[in-house]
Formats: sequence, structure tokens, C-alpha cells
Amino acid sequence: MNNKQNYFGILILVIAMIAFAGCEKDADPVPNATQKLSIHLHTNVGNTEADYVTTFSDGSGRKFTLSDCRYYLSNLVLIKSDGSELPLTDIVLLVNPADQDYELTDVPVGDYKGIKMLFGLDSVTNHTDPAIYPAGDPLAIQTPGIHWDWNSGYIFLKMEGLCDTTIAGNGVADYPFFYHVGMDALKRTIDLSNQPFSVVSGTDKELFVEVDVLEVLANVDLRTENETHTFNNMPLATKIADNFPASIVME
Repeated sequence: MNNKQNYFGILILVIAMIAFAGCEKDADPVPNATQKLSIHLHTNVGNTEADYVTTFSDGSGRKFTLSDCRYYLSNLVLIKSDGSELPLTDIVLLVNPADQDYELTDVPVGDYKGIKMLFGLDSVTNHTDPAIYPAGDPLAIQTPGIHWDWNSGYIFLKMEGLCDTTIAGNGVADYPFFYHVGMDALKRTIDLSNQPFSVVSGTDKELFVEVDVLEVLANVDLRTENETHTFNNMPLATKIADNFPASIVME
């Protein structure tokens, strides 16, 4: 009887150890696993994809076209499920309507509460020399330019085109407008920390983000507020910078 008791006791112990090991394996199938994270980003004008050929209408119905619409997003930070932050270092996005896919980096598998980022660039990056970056880098010299050589700083948002400046707002888009927004004080935090997502082992993760030009231009009168190089029209540049965080959403 003792031998049988010992046999059954050992058998139960072995079964328990196998079950425990199986549970451990299911809980963490690949310790320290990472997956590639990317952003699929649409620049829209309301419900329409932004481009350089369409005639759009602003919130008041005034017509305008775009010939340039580029902006910097940087200092991306993932918010983990426990509230801690995971900075994605050395990643800068120079966004334009034609490019929608932006590869970020590999990140740990797990659940996240959301993401934060900057509209614009931090002060150190903003005052680096674009000539030090290789061609193809978002911070390198661009054509058309998106850097103020005379001010040693980047243009965070460069939006140009034509607009209708008739009093009634029922004319054609034929008057040039330009919004060149930059300067350290005009960077803005974009808080999408309440947009949860999960990164699953074995599957790359793509975040879907939209920026609405109409929100960027909220309360901007194209007829009378149609130009700023930031320094020559700080109130308008500040208004546009303040508008930017509300223009970006994550699905």
C-alpha cells in the first residue's frame, strides 16, 4: 500500500507540475516579445482626403486649394496599461497628404492605454542643422524647404494654397495664402492617451490616425487671416498651433 501511495503521490505531483508549466507558457508564450509598430495617417479636409488638386470649402463655405501641407510630429510616447510611459526615441514624422504609412519601431507586446506626441519639435531638435542629416531623413534639407535658415529653426506646419477673399465668400480660390508655423513656444502636446490598443505577439500593429485640416483652420478667416511667417503674425500662428491638437484623432 505504501508503494502504491507513493506512486500515486508522485503521479499527482508530476501532473500538477505539467499543468503549471502549461499555464505559464500560455500566459507568456514569448517572453520579452516585440512587434513592429506603425502609423497609418490620413490628412483630410473634413471627410475628403487632402490633395493638391481639389477645391475645398472651409467651415464657412469659403473655397480654398492646397499646394503644400506638411507638418512635423515627434516625441512619440506610448502609455502602458499600468500608466507608465515608453518613449519612442529618435522618431520624427514629416507628414504630407501623399504619404500615409509611417513605420515607427519594435515595441513590447502588451496592452496600451494610448499614445502622446508633439506637434512640432522639441527645442534641441528644432535648432539642429538640417545639413547634418542624410537625404531622406525627415529632418534633412527638404524641397520645398521647411526650415528657416535665418532663424535656425524648423517650420512645424507649412500650409500654402489659394483662397477666395471675396466679402460674400462666393468667389473662386485665386488669392495666395500661407501659414508657416514654427518656434519653440508653438510646439503642442497631442494627448491620445485614452485610445487603448493592444500589441499581439506574431502580428505587427498599425495605428490609424486622422488629421483634419478644417480643425487646424478652425476660427481662421481665410479672407483676412491669410498669411503668417509666425514672427510677423504671432496671434495667427498661435491660433493655428493651438488648434492642431484637436485636429488629430485615432480610430
